[in-house]
Amino acid sequence: MYLKKLYVLRMKEGTAVLEHLDFSKKIISKLLVVDVKIDEEDKALILLSSLPETYDHIVTTMLYNKETFILKEVMTTLLSNEIRKGQIKRIEKVQVWSS
Repeated sequence: MYLKKLYVLRMKEGTAVLEHLDFSKKIISKLLVVDVKIDEEDKALILLSSLPETYDHIVTTMLYNKETFILKEVMTTLLSNEIRKGQIKRIEKVQVWSS
């Protein structure tokens, strides 16, 4: 069930990126406990596809400027965007979901 939840995960408009990343990370962690493995590129693509329409400019830019996706880069881009918009003050440390 968690695997299905991950693939249909959608960030609600107005939800903080940090909150969405935390929720997504919890699902990934639970999948790892039951030996479901998702590679880093798939995690990055799932994260990008879960974003609301207000993030379309970021998603489009990332999809068309990359041949491969690194989850940490996607997360850093999203968090940097939040800092730029003034949603968060600064990033202490970006934690990538463990494989």
